[in-house]
Amino acid sequence: MIHVLLLTCAGLYGLRLLYFLSGFARGTRAKPCTEALPRVSVVVPARNEVANLERCIRSLAQSDYPAELLQIIVVNDRSTDGTAALLDDLAQRYAIITPIHRTSADDHPNLRGKPGALQAGIDRASGEILVMTDADCAVHPSWIRSMVMPFLTQNVDMVCSTTSVEPDGPFSRLQDVEWTYSHAMARASVQHGIPLGCYGNNLAIRASTYRTIGGYEAVRFSVTEDLALLQAVYAAGSHVAYLCQHDASVVTMPCTTVGEYLRQRQRWARGGTALGMKATAFVVSSMMLWLGIVVAAVTQDLGWFLGLAGMRIIGDASLVAWALLRLRRPSTIPWVIPSIIMLMLTELVVPFLLLQRDIVWKGQRFTH
Repeated sequence: MIHVLLLTCAGLYGLRLLYFLSGFARGTRAKPCTEALPRVSVVVPARNEVANLERCIRSLAQSDYPAELLQIIVVNDRSTDGTAALLDDLAQRYAIITPIHRTSADDHPNLRGKPGALQAGIDRASGEILVMTDADCAVHPSWIRSMVMPFLTQNVDMVCSTTSVEPDGPFSRLQDVEWTYSHAMARASVQHGIPLGCYGNNLAIRASTYRTIGGYEAVRFSVTEDLALLQAVYAAGSHVAYLCQHDASVVTMPCTTVGEYLRQRQRWARGGTALGMKATAFVVSSMMLWLGIVVAAVTQDLGWFLGLAGMRIIGDASLVAWALLRLRRPSTIPWVIPSIIMLMLTELVVPFLLLQRDIVWKGQRFTH
């Protein structure tokens, strides 16, 4: 009877691995690019980002996208540090920047926090394509061009892409692998036609599509506004592409403390509950594998213990390593297995994080 349970646990997780690996392997057929480059508006929300904003703007200013077709909108979202003054100074130095100062939260319930800042920027956007990143990110010089290209070569209305974490010691490198792992799963699922997630610091959408779904004013409020937008795009019957290439990637700053890291995971987990049964299936597959590992340990069945643990560690590590190779970051591969082990342990904490309904983000408190 115990072996039947162990076999069931292995089978469920094996199906999950097959789902993600097969999805990640699927390519997207592109047509030749014959269209002229469109006008693009890059929207950057910034709340208390005085330490990071200049780095972000400098990287955007070094873009190889034609300047006459580019608009960069930076929204100071009620910052309480020196972000407002820095933004005004940067706008003087970089003529391509359109600064916006959001001084109060919008009364609309769907436009609290970051969605309100994004909407404020998009309201001023003139581009055919809206591209979004965060003020604590730096972008590749070809990032804008790479994000725009699928709109010209594929039948898509939204493009998502990958984010890496600035390497600054072991803790940040472990986070970097985790982000890559999440992106790989999200991309794989999009390739299967199922939206599991994306990251708001690296996505683009047709302006016409954004307006058709009503923008963030019509999208239900979520502490993971990126997932909410992705779900709204899918619900409208639109098509999504998920890139995994180095020139379409951005680099974000890591969490510096364990507390900050856990609060970020709490926000992601709370937002992920919007996935409903898809989230339940993901959690159940992880918990079943853990159940098998624990049962094998208790019964002292070393073969099953090593087999189940190896399936999780080596299987998931293979997916991450594949993504890292596509992103031209092979130097990160030695960190993959330690990061997968850390992520497995973090999974045991996440259910307890969900017991807390209040989310603290950028000095703001939301009840989700």
